[in-house]
Amino acid sequence: MQRVKEYTESYFLPAGECNPQQEMPVTLVARRIIDIATMHANLLDVGYARLVEDGLTWVLSRLSIEMYRYPGINESYSLSTWIEGFNRHFSERNFELTAESGEVLGHCRSVWVPINIRRRESGALEALESLSDVVSERRCPIDKQPRMTALGDEGTRSNDYRFRYCDCDFNRHVNAVRYMELYLNQWDMDFHDEYRIKRFDISYQHEAYCGDEVKVKIHDAGYDTYLCEIAGKESVHTRARIIYTKRNNSNNDN
Repeated sequence: MQRVKEYTESYFLPAGECNPQQEMPVTLVARRIIDIATMHANLLDVGYARLVEDGLTWVLSRLSIEMYRYPGINESYSLSTWIEGFNRHFSERNFELTAESGEVLGHCRSVWVPINIRRRESGALEALESLSDVVSERRCPIDKQPRMTALGDEGTRSNDYRFRYCDCDFNRHVNAVRYMELYLNQWDMDFHDEYRIKRFDISYQHEAYCGDEVKVKIHDAGYDTYLCEIAGKESVHTRARIIYTKRNNSNNDN
């Protein structure tokens, strides 16, 4: 095992990866986070190939993204990751996104849990105790994710959605980023032209599968903060908190 406590990848943002505001979408930030977490885990020999030997796989449980500025079209940027904490039940992994100039663009926090592939329930990491050796002393400057509470119907708007084939990933459940996309689609283009996402917190509760019917619920909590929930008839799949901030007149104004 290579003891690399911090791992960094560099990227370039082409037009085809930008959102309509000509910047990196928060959903792409999430995809890059998942990718680089996978790369670092593989480098440490605690990725999918190792966990599957014990009938386990990593599942993203919580994700918090706080952005000060998003990369713009044709901009180069880098993403670094490190492990802040680890025990037999979960791993805390952090991230920092920086511009080519060295400007810090944002920070992210994540929690990953092992899932038993066959039983689809929480597993344990007794065989990976050596992972504690690569826990970094570096801390993430953003707050940890707040507790996500259930949404009532009062003051809440909702839309029905049925998950389809392209919503699912190799685990045959709904992709983690797809939930984020569903939340963002609850606002129109004019809203996204006026506001950008300052912070996105999402907690993954129960897996959803192709064909599941859900309600996407949004509650305006005031101060440009929205509480969100995607739930089926029997269980809540995700809860989220999205904090927006007003844009300036320019496109990539963050």
